[in-house]
Amino acid sequence: NSYRVNGSRVIQCNIRDITERKQAEEALRASEEFSQRVIDSSIDCIKVLDLEGHLLSMSGGGQKLLEIDDIAPYLNESWIDFWKGKDREAAREAVSSAQKNEVGTFRAYCETAKGTPKWWDVIISPIMNAQGNIDRLLSVSRDITERKQAEMELTAANQRLEQALAELQAKRDEVAGMTQQLWQASKLATMGELAASIAHELNNPLATVGLRTEALLMEMPDHPEKRKPLEIIAQEVDRMATLVNNLLQFSRRSHRQISTVDPREEVATSVEFVHYHLRSRNIEVVHDFADGLPTIQADRQQLRQLFLNLLTNASDAMPQGGKLTLRATSINLGDAKAVAIEVEDTGEGITAENMEKIWEPFFTTKSEGKGTGLGMGICRHIVEEHGGTIDIQSQAGQGTTIRIVLPATHGA
Repeated sequence: NSYRVNGSRVIQCNIRDITERKQAEEALRASEEFSQRVIDSSIDCIKVLDLEGHLLSMSGGGQKLLEIDDIAPYLNESWIDFWKGKDREAAREAVSSAQKNEVGTFRAYCETAKGTPKWWDVIISPIMNAQGNIDRLLSVSRDITERKQAEMELTAANQRLEQALAELQAKRDEVAGMTQQLWQASKLATMGELAASIAHELNNPLATVGLRTEALLMEMPDHPEKRKPLEIIAQEVDRMATLVNNLLQFSRRSHRQISTVDPREEVATSVEFVHYHLRSRNIEVVHDFADGLPTIQADRQQLRQLFLNLLTNASDAMPQGGKLTLRATSINLGDAKAVAIEVEDTGEGITAENMEKIWEPFFTTKSEGKGTGLGMGICRHIVEEHGGTIDIQSQAGQGTTIRIVLPATHGA
């Protein structure tokens, strides 16, 4: 400011310290950038809508999933009108639920901007402003196309199996004993389809819990005591989501895919599948894995089916509890290396008479409704397809040891 004092011209300079404001602005900018990076790195399609359901913004990952090159033409357009037929009504109801401070969910089908068909699981939830009022809506869409295709393939496989069983039933006088076992296989196939469906349904509440937990964590960056239980919840949600995803991957039917596999990791993953089953039967699991174990070339899904069959058989052999030891060592087969995997239980064992029949299709010592007699035959087929060998050592009342030898990865 320039003015006169007693006839003299003076200049007054005022300097204000705005350090805290600048730091706050920088912290806010960094927080917004981090939040945007988190959103863009999500495997889901995340959109922000206004209260009427018009599109305000979309995550970068969502644009990739929808194969959108330029988001501009879609902004401020009705998100509800994006869906077709009965899915549009489901979207309208989900938006209505979110407007009432509730979470809306639905499953829908649509094509991407380039015509690729996709199935989605959609969650709509409200976004609160600083005054506690709803001023935006959050849409999270998960691409479940592969899962949906797996479910349809499981349904088709189940239908084919039922047709095959119907044909076998027509010859019941000739194959009466075999037919009963095949019906059990049909029920197991149906249970597999049901398990995949239940695992899918778990994803919706898990996603909701995960989103709400992340939102709470972002609201209390400076409260470690309050954050700790929320962080534990987030970790457990992630663990449950991983188990659900593993179950869906295992249930998905696909062509044989060979890749480089760590056998220890696959054994551990298979144990995780049946962890609760083993614990509820008071079975102690002991891992005895050698260091520096080489990798193997295998189809991951077939390998998990192999280990799950063996773990389930070992569990059934110890109805009163026991000890299950899993070993993995590196051995030499001439000039080549191999991996030896052993599954040892302290269960009832196998009699000498039954040992001669163990590989026969539909032979089982389990009670009715518990086994099909196909498990060990499938195990041997998987092992032989991978160029390996499988051997059983057992005595009645002294447990069973199953030893699998698979060739190790050679060179590149």
